[in-house]
Amino acid sequence: MIFKATMAQTAFMLKKKESVCVFYILFFMVLINFIGNVLYFQGRDVVEMYHPMKLLLLSYNRTNLNGINTLLLIQLYPILVVCPAGFSLAREYQRGTRMFLVSRLGNDTYHVSKYLSAFLTTMIIFTVPFLMEIILNYVSFPRSAIGDLWNASMYDDTYRNSVNQYLMKSIYLYSPYLCAVLGTLFWGVFSGLLGVFTTAISSIIKVKYNVFLFLPVYAVLSLTTILASRFPREMPSIKWYDYVLLFNDEVKFPPLLFASIALLVLIFIDVVRAGGRKDCL
Repeated sequence: MIFKATMAQTAFMLKKKESVCVFYILFFMVLINFIGNVLYFQGRDVVEMYHPMKLLLLSYNRTNLNGINTLLLIQLYPILVVCPAGFSLAREYQRGTRMFLVSRLGNDTYHVSKYLSAFLTTMIIFTVPFLMEIILNYVSFPRSAIGDLWNASMYDDTYRNSVNQYLMKSIYLYSPYLCAVLGTLFWGVFSGLLGVFTTAISSIIKVKYNVFLFLPVYAVLSLTTILASRFPREMPSIKWYDYVLLFNDEVKFPPLLFASIALLVLIFIDVVRAGGRKDCL
């Protein structure tokens, strides 16, 4: 029952104008980045060419050449990630459709399927456009190119030190393409968790205007960049994008990422339990 309800709600949310709009925004950004790469690198000899996966929009390594597209994505992300599913539960409270759905599905099934569908909807929208870019780069750029946008040789200490900071270093050394695919899937999972986080907040705090639901995710993500600017430079980064962008060479503290994900999951579980005990009348 939960599976069917989750799939039905996911299909419904994917068709909503907010989801479609965010998907096309991300697809347009990916397309602009791809076309820009094609125009910039056309005619370049393969020995001077960079690895196709390091030209992706999600590639932090690309900022060594031109960071405009990636920085724009970072700035828009806290807003875009809320739109596909973050308002779904709040609107059902406001419209009074929650009582009908609870009566049809049951309180527990309703809440579990709602949060799972919010996760899946956000994850799909924030994964598919970037997987498409991986395919486009794979077929469009020479697969024998191995250059890094640091413009350093693979035998250079600068290159080795930057690779050592990759979260999936061992996977990258095995296959940069596999690393890019897994990293993109993790980007989608991270986005899905933030979508669930917003949905959970809307079930705890009733807001009159849905625009206020943009604030929790925006505040949490912005807080990491604000605090990072106050820490000594030699300390590991706590900026959110240093942990989710591909090929990021900033010094990190991986347990912080795992602890943050575990916290989001615990919030999800607690909210589901609270929702199951709540009277729907």
